[in-house]
Amino acid sequence: MLFFLLSALVWANLALAQIQAPALFGAPPISSHDRIYTGDQTSNTVTVINPSTNEVLGTIALGDERLSGTIGPQYIKSVNSHGLGFSRDGKYICSISVTTNTVTVIRTLDNSIVSQTFSERAPHEAFFSADNRTVWVASRGTSHVDIIDGIKGGIIGTITTEAGPSKVLFSPDGKLAYVNHIRSATLDIIDVEKRQVAVQITGLADVFSSDMMLSADGNRLWAAHKMVGKVTVIDLQQRKIITVLDTGPETNHPNFALINNVTHGFVTVAALDETKVYRQDLPSQSPVYVGAIKSSGIEPHGLWPSPDNTRMYIVNEHSDTVDIIDTTTLTVIHTLQVGQEGQALIYVAGAVTSGDGTQNLSRQGLGFEVENKLVPISGNKNSTALVTIRAVSGLDMVQIIGRNLKVNTTYQVSASCYECKGIQIPLLEFTGMPTATGCAVAPQVLGFFKFFGVYDINSLRVKGTAKKL
Repeated sequence: MLFFLLSALVWANLALAQIQAPALFGAPPISSHDRIYTGDQTSNTVTVINPSTNEVLGTIALGDERLSGTIGPQYIKSVNSHGLGFSRDGKYICSISVTTNTVTVIRTLDNSIVSQTFSERAPHEAFFSADNRTVWVASRGTSHVDIIDGIKGGIIGTITTEAGPSKVLFSPDGKLAYVNHIRSATLDIIDVEKRQVAVQITGLADVFSSDMMLSADGNRLWAAHKMVGKVTVIDLQQRKIITVLDTGPETNHPNFALINNVTHGFVTVAALDETKVYRQDLPSQSPVYVGAIKSSGIEPHGLWPSPDNTRMYIVNEHSDTVDIIDTTTLTVIHTLQVGQEGQALIYVAGAVTSGDGTQNLSRQGLGFEVENKLVPISGNKNSTALVTIRAVSGLDMVQIIGRNLKVNTTYQVSASCYECKGIQIPLLEFTGMPTATGCAVAPQVLGFFKFFGVYDINSLRVKGTAKKL
């Protein structure tokens, strides 16, 4: 009798795992009980979406917006909402604030905060283990994973890993945890019960793995390498690297969906403003390129499928939008306006089991103006600056991504104001950091001043001046 009870429990846990996406064929369809969440960096919020109606219900405010009190010496709330994870039963999500090293656990039923824990330096992504209580946190500034009690709060354990753990994922049966890194070309495979690394897969395409994802069957793992624009494809059955995909500059997040019952990998490529799609028939086979989905906005970042595999949801970081993709046609069928500067996106099935799930929601970060302009850099062929301007509290945030820059060069951004009669006014300066290719990049340059209504966005100019050595 005990054997049958244990077997039933095991199968129940496996079935529960497949309620959440990525899921195998036969998972429940999209429901009004489900929710989609985005981690919004600039508005410091988590946006909440009802996928059955494609309605943005509101945002969970984790602290003030940028420049709205957050730079004060007595500010103690969370800053810089970034990573997201969830419990398998759908009752909780965890939000990672990378500036204040905060892990916030939120009850999905009513959007209330259950616990907040200050983890170690530079937490990036975290996930609930199969017990639906403990949260495993990858902190990039350390060489270990923190284990947090998601209900009571507090760090209750650590597991040594390679340097710079970036994300934690769990196998469908919950027995193994996978950790990628930003300072080691290694995938750590952890025995969850023993809480120690059991196996290491070495030789990933680059030491910096920004994100990764497991397929629904748990047999393949794709690790993204943002700095070099590649994805390492790993067969977890054989525990070996199958191939490395050249996906493109600023490759962000991978994820999976079953199309015609065949596993397909989706990879957001920010600098190309598209999501690439690959078919992988077996974990031991190299993926085959299918095509690209052009984003409706700028810089696609996090993505997640619905459990029934009919939809893929993609957040556009620099447009503050979410694209809804029909996986049958691989086209954008709807776009939603969400919080500011979305990073991660997750889909949680069965998040709201009663009521409408709108308690404790705000409108913080919603409905603000955002504009993007890709500016060629004067005198520097193939060099560009993506300028993003957002309205934030009191001022505007001017953000720049410089690509294919020259080393030892200072770049000046200027624009003409509406009253300047064509005269270019210097706005800010930046330099790039060298890359392995011999050029330089500037991943994020920030300035805060009034832009909208003062300067003409079409007058933006960027010019480089070599430094005197």
